[in-house]
Amino acid sequence: MKSIRKLLAIALTCGVAATLAAAPAHAQEGKEHYAMVVFLKGSEFFNWAYAGFQDAAKTVGATTELQGPADWDASAEARAVDQLVAKSVKGIAVTAGDADTLVTSINAAMQKKVPVLTFDSDSPKSKRLLFVGTNNFNAGFAAGKAIGDKHGDKARAGISLFAGNDAVNQRIQGFKAGLASVAPGAKIVTEVNDEGDLQKAETVNTAMLQANPEINVIFCAHGNPATGALAATRNVGRDQGDNRVDVVAWAIDVPILQGVQDGDFTMTVAQNPYMMGVQSFWQLWSAAHPTQFDSMTNPGFGQVPTADLDTGVKILTKGDPAVEALMTPPKL
Repeated sequence: MKSIRKLLAIALTCGVAATLAAAPAHAQEGKEHYAMVVFLKGSEFFNWAYAGFQDAAKTVGATTELQGPADWDASAEARAVDQLVAKSVKGIAVTAGDADTLVTSINAAMQKKVPVLTFDSDSPKSKRLLFVGTNNFNAGFAAGKAIGDKHGDKARAGISLFAGNDAVNQRIQGFKAGLASVAPGAKIVTEVNDEGDLQKAETVNTAMLQANPEINVIFCAHGNPATGALAATRNVGRDQGDNRVDVVAWAIDVPILQGVQDGDFTMTVAQNPYMMGVQSFWQLWSAAHPTQFDSMTNPGFGQVPTADLDTGVKILTKGDPAVEALMTPPKL
């Protein structure tokens, strides 16, 4: 626990330093209200992000709220953004369940001078201030390279995804490039749409393995399908031994981390959602407090970076100390 507390303390310090040297006194006096909107409320990943968002807000006396549907619903996300704008919140951080569905709501908020940024999953066609999160192509590349290093040209991968998500698309592109960079003879056999649902993931991945017995790797391009994909390997008797199918997860949920420690999952792609939350708050706070100079790219708002902020990634495997450190979820 000491290591994770130290890690989170460093993340918070870096987030503050990246935006300003010290918060003005008037920010401490007010009770400005900021919001985070997610497409899967209750997810451990987004709980980590919201914990960072909250912790950063507390340092300047701001209040926060977490909104979004309990089930994957981009339209419900868009409605949540609209409702928050109507409440006159000071800023909104939103992760786009669908890149295009959020465009209208984000643009309307920005038009009304409510700063909005995206985190974790982008809506690049919108007028959001910037994107805070993992460089998804680079993260996918790291996962693909790790599989290429292990299997070489014999790698035969199936991919479990859901359609319409910009982050997922970038991860898949990166995975393919990373795999090809070290194993040019490796192949992507097929892709299946799990629709962001665990049970659906088990069904489609089971069918994928039955139809394509040459597959020896399942790359899960987002957080939901890993457990279903692992169940699929068991359903077809390929969860152990020489015929085992390696499952690459994309999550830091406790069950996934435990699965990595137990050797069930070959690896998981670990993002830094806490840092996403910290940085998201500070960039919104800065945007909501113009100085003597407006933002060059967003007149009427305070200064924010013109480039996206990459919060980093690490490929976790069995025995990595970070696995154990992350197994105590944040308190909200």
